[in-house]
Amino acid sequence: MKIAIVQPSNAKKALELTEKSLKEGAQLVLLPEKWINSLDEMPLQEFQRLAIRYTSYIIPGAVEDGVSIVSPIIDSKGNVKGIAKKIHLFGKEKGKYLPGDKAVLFSFGGIKFGISICYDADFPEVVRSMAIKGMEILLVPSKINFKGINLWKEYLRVRSLENRIAVINANAYNPPNYLGNSIAIVPVKNGEIVDLMNVAELGEEENYAIAEINPLDYFNLRLERLKEIINFNVEEI
Repeated sequence: MKIAIVQPSNAKKALELTEKSLKEGAQLVLLPEKWINSLDEMPLQEFQRLAIRYTSYIIPGAVEDGVSIVSPIIDSKGNVKGIAKKIHLFGKEKGKYLPGDKAVLFSFGGIKFGISICYDADFPEVVRSMAIKGMEILLVPSKINFKGINLWKEYLRVRSLENRIAVINANAYNPPNYLGNSIAIVPVKNGEIVDLMNVAELGEEENYAIAEINPLDYFNLRLERLKEIINFNVEEI
């Protein structure tokens, strides 16, 4: 499946880059967290029209809706199929918004996707819970300051490695503090070890990139890891 990562700075550019990626064959498009101020400002209907026109899914990032931080899931018929909510609020978000209480999975093109909004990806149990339910590709809209981008990428790499899944990240581009550097990662077998490969990257730019990912390429790695997961108790002595 061809998955596009879009790094826009405004609504006009978001729609332009999204359509360019769709014309190039993207079947699913992911935008960052808080690339625009609120759900009211998001050109949701325009994204829905693009989804219909190109029979593709669009995850138009994650934004504040006045109550929570939400990520709409637009299906290939232009419907908002569902909404993922940020579970772990960060910094000033706490006390201002209500956290989500569930992780969200959806299927498209025979592939099972999960969504973790920014800070949620810091918590391994969120991603592991979806991986146990069969998630093959994790979508992560984020807004990470350039000072923390290298550590952030380590979180993404570990989530991919520990679950043997692909991780697609769209990070906000809003200079000077938010500079994009989005990335797409897949697990690969390298001799006797499992390694990671970057299949798409964006720099400090307003642009898009397309990652071509086939979960069958790492199906055996994922299945093996699922079989290795053991339920256990913790005993204090």
